[in-house]
Amino acid sequence: MPSKKTKNKDILVGENDELDAGSLASSTEERISSVEDTVNSEKGKTEALVKQVALLTNKLDELENRSRRSNLRLVNLPEKVEKNDAIAFLEKWLPEALGPATFPTPPIIERAHRLPGRAQSNRTPPPRVLIMKFLNFQDTVRVMRTARAKGKVLYREQEVMFFPDLSAELHRQRRRFDGVKQQLRSLNIRYGIVYPAKLRLTIDGRPHEFESPADAEKFVQGIQRSEDLQRS
Repeated sequence: MPSKKTKNKDILVGENDELDAGSLASSTEERISSVEDTVNSEKGKTEALVKQVALLTNKLDELENRSRRSNLRLVNLPEKVEKNDAIAFLEKWLPEALGPATFPTPPIIERAHRLPGRAQSNRTPPPRVLIMKFLNFQDTVRVMRTARAKGKVLYREQEVMFFPDLSAELHRQRRRFDGVKQQLRSLNIRYGIVYPAKLRLTIDGRPHEFESPADAEKFVQGIQRSEDLQRS
């Protein structure tokens, strides 16, 4: 039969074990809480950095596009027609092709060059794009406005086209509206892209602007339903 002293010793050992277990559990909880606090803190820092990177990326893209405001891309101009002086060629040809009334004063082009072409083994590659930079930003506006009004600009019976010189990111944003633009063309509705990337269309003389392709598509679908009801 165990003595009283032995029983007391067993009780003390049991109490110490409970104290050790409780201390261990408390220490573990503290460590877990500390780790969670650290993780939450790092997560907050990461989210802040992601937002900052996105903000800086947008600002950089905006600066890039602002630096290109006076640029235009000329597509499908036959190779070598500019010979060795693209600037002189464009300053002479643009008023001839668009009409002398397009420019209040003769246009001045600071730089002009062809972009590198892509090799195509199975067919003759198209003419390389020619980029021009005007001294006066308003001349780029005049060229785009006149070309749009004419509908077709020719160089010796070959159609050429003018486009803004956009960054890759802004070009991607504008291409989001490609599906809607196709629907608008089928409905004979006038539209345009407003800087930086808004779709503007005109219905019964009233302009409508959309930043979201989904909103624009919903609007166009409403027009289609209305026309279907009128025909039925």
